[in-house]
Amino acid sequence: MLFISKNFLLTTTIICLLSCKNTKEIITSDDFEEQELELSDNEDVEQEYETNLDSTYFMDISHLESIHTVLLHPIGNELTEPIIHINSQEKLLLSFDDLDQTPKNLFYTLIHCDSKWQPSDLFKSEYLQGFDKEYIDSPQSSYNTIQYYSHYKTIIPSPNMTPIYSGNYIIHVYDEENPDKIILSKRMQILDNKVNVSGEVKRATDLDQRNYQHEIDFTINHSGFTINDPFNDIKVIISQNNRWDNALDYLQPNFVNNGQLIYDQEDFNLFDGGNEYRFFDIKSLRYLSERLANISFENDTNIVTLRNDIKRSFQTYSSLRDINGKKLIKVQEGTNSEIEADYAKVKFTLPYDRKITHGDLYVFGHISDYNFLASHKMEFNTEAKRFEAEIYLKQGYYNYEYILKKNDGENISRFIEGTHYETINDYFIYIYYRPLGSDYDQLIGYQKLSSKGLF
Repeated sequence: MLFISKNFLLTTTIICLLSCKNTKEIITSDDFEEQELELSDNEDVEQEYETNLDSTYFMDISHLESIHTVLLHPIGNELTEPIIHINSQEKLLLSFDDLDQTPKNLFYTLIHCDSKWQPSDLFKSEYLQGFDKEYIDSPQSSYNTIQYYSHYKTIIPSPNMTPIYSGNYIIHVYDEENPDKIILSKRMQILDNKVNVSGEVKRATDLDQRNYQHEIDFTINHSGFTINDPFNDIKVIISQNNRWDNALDYLQPNFVNNGQLIYDQEDFNLFDGGNEYRFFDIKSLRYLSERLANISFENDTNIVTLRNDIKRSFQTYSSLRDINGKKLIKVQEGTNSEIEADYAKVKFTLPYDRKITHGDLYVFGHISDYNFLASHKMEFNTEAKRFEAEIYLKQGYYNYEYILKKNDGENISRFIEGTHYETINDYFIYIYYRPLGSDYDQLIGYQKLSSKGLF
């Protein structure tokens, strides 16, 4: 949906009227007011459109069944978070596969969001320089794969559309023929570094949780950057392994010193340490790697059966190397994983004595884009006494865990995985600034910490 800037419309109108030799109309103040009203209506439509979108349109999720393997990361680093500095040469690569054989002309746009990933009170003309949409280049077709797919990719930002404000952004991809139907949404962030953040991950101070939880203590150093009201102007969000479903938000400082905001708490800055992620490797479909029980080919589909998993909630901690829940798309028998990696139906099994009645189990991690997807929900097999799931995945290396989503909405990993202070996690601290009178959240600080030093 394209929204024309006010200056452009007014200038174009004046030129057209003055160039008409057969008319003697004069542009009056009423004409300007009428044009202003029309532009206001357009902006209202834009804001209403974003407001009416379901909350899932502001998550990392595909809205079309044929869209798979959506990735967003800095160019050349698939395992790094999609965050770049404002006014820099840094770029993000967005890529995804469409398993539908119908060709599409795809575009994307950017929506500025607040610290909790809801649309900001801004118009696109305020935070986007250039156009308000960008064309995605024609896709490449998969090569030498059982599953046909079209592979799309584009670089963000582009010369034609550049965000000029810091903060959270949602990428919306849509088909030119149906611009109101978004086919995928993906989160990214732009950092305008105005403060420094230092901190550490510790074992919980609370003796009851000392063996199970991590405590995140940190300090915001803002010397040279004035913060008039730190309790209202500053919002802090902490995520664990880039998950947003259990992020801590709106923490308040314990101490406000000259040029420093100190967050040294014992109750509100705690995360379950969880466990090291489970993993499997399907970079090759020709041999059984460590966690694979069987590889077969049925009904024109690659089938991968994983070895049975076990409940780990009461096991002692075991150190395993993982990539903190992420995935890496890779094919071993090929040179270009983007179009040569095939797809396979991967079968998960978790033996369990009985059906769980107070919630549902999900296969979770970057494998699910950190969402609780119907396709990743475990179903209980009464006869075999086990939970099962079948997920269609592109070849690569995957981390995952089992999370219980309770009926009351709470998400618990310790139910199946257990929790230990020794677990190595990454923690991301985001500092947002919104002074009185401003209508959007600026992202002014960022820090990544690790619990690696605890063990």
